[in-house]
Amino acid sequence: MMRIASKALAFVLAASAGMSLANAADTQSAPTEKYRKDEIGRIVEVAGREATACPRQTGRTAVLLIAGQSNSANHGAEQFSSAHPGKTFNYFAGHCYPSASPLLGATGMRGESWTPLADRLIDAGLFDRVIIVTTGIGGTRIARWQEGGDLNRMMLGVVADLQRHYRITHFLWHQGERDLNLGTTGAAYAASFRSLAASLRAAKVDAPIFISVGSRCGQPGDWKDEDAITTAQRGLVDPAKGLFAGPETNLLVPPENRYDRCHFAGVGQRAFADAWVRILTDQARRAR
Repeated sequence: MMRIASKALAFVLAASAGMSLANAADTQSAPTEKYRKDEIGRIVEVAGREATACPRQTGRTAVLLIAGQSNSANHGAEQFSSAHPGKTFNYFAGHCYPSASPLLGATGMRGESWTPLADRLIDAGLFDRVIIVTTGIGGTRIARWQEGGDLNRMMLGVVADLQRHYRITHFLWHQGERDLNLGTTGAAYAASFRSLAASLRAAKVDAPIFISVGSRCGQPGDWKDEDAITTAQRGLVDPAKGLFAGPETNLLVPPENRYDRCHFAGVGQRAFADAWVRILTDQARRAR
């Protein structure tokens, strides 16, 4: 496991540029020779990280498709490498890689919560292998993820490639900070998410969809859980349609567990992973 110092660089740069933290997700500097990015900022190559053989999917293989903004991507304070090499994988563009921060397919050069989640799912005996597929893009509003949006097209491209090799077992969503900052109404947020979900179903993704409840990013004053975005997120839950509640991160990860009052510090990353384990375990029991 490799740790990154919890510096508030993103906060400082955002403040000096007059931007909100919710829209300044990828300001961390890093050696450019170590990471290669695509045109939307996703990490597509890490120097020295080699592809490994992709495992065959069985009934005990989880394939997690992840989307959202910075706290679903590589903007956490702490970097991780899997405690279960050969059992956890990061799938990207037709290849499998050892699960380690930063994950290929998402923005950011820091850490994430999905490698510890994969380890915990293995430890709990819920799955024998876990394949992580990340698409998170820092600072993005939900309108870009709805049908016709540029990130929806990107995500569906990832889905089409992935489905040639694997069946997606879970879709995990964490986003909302940017929309709270923009003043997006609850009705507009819900309509955009329903459009996103419909596009997944049209692409023959029948996996359960888990919607995290989260919207807070650097807001001054009281750190509240109730707002238009979180109300909309809770209202989207409909098990009959395969829409389930994810973690509530406004409360789960308070400001003191975020290195810049927005992005998760190591303790927040672990709490997020632990919450997902509880949710996915409960869902697996219900599905039996």
